[in-house]
Amino acid sequence: MKTGNCVCGNQIFFNNHRCLSCDATLGRCGRCHTLTSFSANGDESICDCCGAIVHACVNQKHAVCNSFNADSISLCRWCEFTDVIPMLGNPECVRRWAAMETAKRRLLLQLEQLELPPFIANIQNTHPLRFEFLEDTVEQDGSPRKVKTGHENGRVTINLAEADTVHRERVRVQLGEPQRTLIGHMRHEVGHYIDWAWANRVDPGDYQRLFGDPDAIDYVQAMERHYAQGAPKNWAGSHVSAYATMHPWEDFAETVNVYLDIMAIATTATDLGNYELDLSPSADAVDLVASVLEIAVRVSEYNFDLGLTPLLPERMPPPVLEKLAYVHGLRSKTLVPAMETP
Repeated sequence: MKTGNCVCGNQIFFNNHRCLSCDATLGRCGRCHTLTSFSANGDESICDCCGAIVHACVNQKHAVCNSFNADSISLCRWCEFTDVIPMLGNPECVRRWAAMETAKRRLLLQLEQLELPPFIANIQNTHPLRFEFLEDTVEQDGSPRKVKTGHENGRVTINLAEADTVHRERVRVQLGEPQRTLIGHMRHEVGHYIDWAWANRVDPGDYQRLFGDPDAIDYVQAMERHYAQGAPKNWAGSHVSAYATMHPWEDFAETVNVYLDIMAIATTATDLGNYELDLSPSADAVDLVASVLEIAVRVSEYNFDLGLTPLLPERMPPPVLEKLAYVHGLRSKTLVPAMETP
């Protein structure tokens, strides 16, 4: 993720709220879209980057946002993507909600920078993306009501329990998932959204050639078979994960997840000044992936020093690279006029 600078010159990062050098208020300006510092001006704030008078997103009172808007008493453009939030009377739920919003904001900023749905064409109008963060509850008859994390017709639902590190680690081990994080959940589910809103509309031919025809495989049966039998032994030769082998929809979503991981690393590496990578839609996807994997191998050594997991695989086979190149190419696709209506 790209960094910014405080008025004092100190470098600031995505999650910073206060400058460690001069104690200035930090956040993202809704006017100039910059991560910067803000000076107090009565009940208002002044962006130290563009000089505009701005107002704190109303969710700042819950400590779940660090954005500033042109209008007062309003949600920022990132918080507006969330339709359903947890009960505010429970401090633990609010803390988990804050973690959700941080991951969601990071995801949306990346999608906008990469010009992927919903930030392409008029997709947010025709195929809107929405989020809801819900917790498990108990019905009046005492039966549990479980929230299922998933995507349906542009609506991404995340179980609030995923923001609990103990719960998430337990499930990660049970399901054998090397990387199970909040941003990982967000990227996977938005992969389903990109599938629904864009990919299978602008390039269905290559989609089915690479991932298969999702309509030809019953999803419920595929899921039951996957959890009963597991992935084929040779899955790593053509898929980014074992879970990707379950169904074409999951193959595509997992591939989008990995592509966004790769582009996040590439963006940070370029922003911090150590690398000069071409992040544009016209960049050669295979060369870009190779450059990022070189970075990942080095960073993974730091992870190993601390007993952590590798950042990314050391190599990816040609079929996976072709799938990643397909996702990369979606950034420059356009809709055929006759397909504009969903």
